[in-house]
Amino acid sequence: MALNEVYAEADSLNYVVPASTVTGNFVVLGGVAAQTGVTGIVGVAEVDGKTGDDGALYATLRHVGVFTGTTADAVAVGAPLYLASAAKRGNALTTTATANYFVGRAVKSKSGVAGNVHVRINN
Repeated sequence: MALNEVYAEADSLNYVVPASTVTGNFVVLGGVAAQTGVTGIVGVAEVDGKTGDDGALYATLRHVGVFTGTTADAVAVGAPLYLASAAKRGNALTTTATANYFVGRAVKSKSGVAGNVHVRINN
């Protein structure tokens, strides 16, 4: 065991999150829109955000797994998916990179009708 290890289990960690974060939201902390190489931290909220003693909103984000989001786009397996409307949190996803934040890649194909898409988050 490394003497500098901070967390032995880090699949889920607590963070300051954007306003109105609720259970199941994809959340992007930091990063640069539309650049898959500079995405910041991506997780899925395991709980609704709660206000801490310091006034900030906190939630536990899960960093490992496959989660569902929604999109009307046709999606192929392996396609990159982004939070829609330049959001930093939510469940609406898109295949459009421009001005959006990368969250992960599709693990199942989907036709071009509104519905769920399965996403492996980028961590």
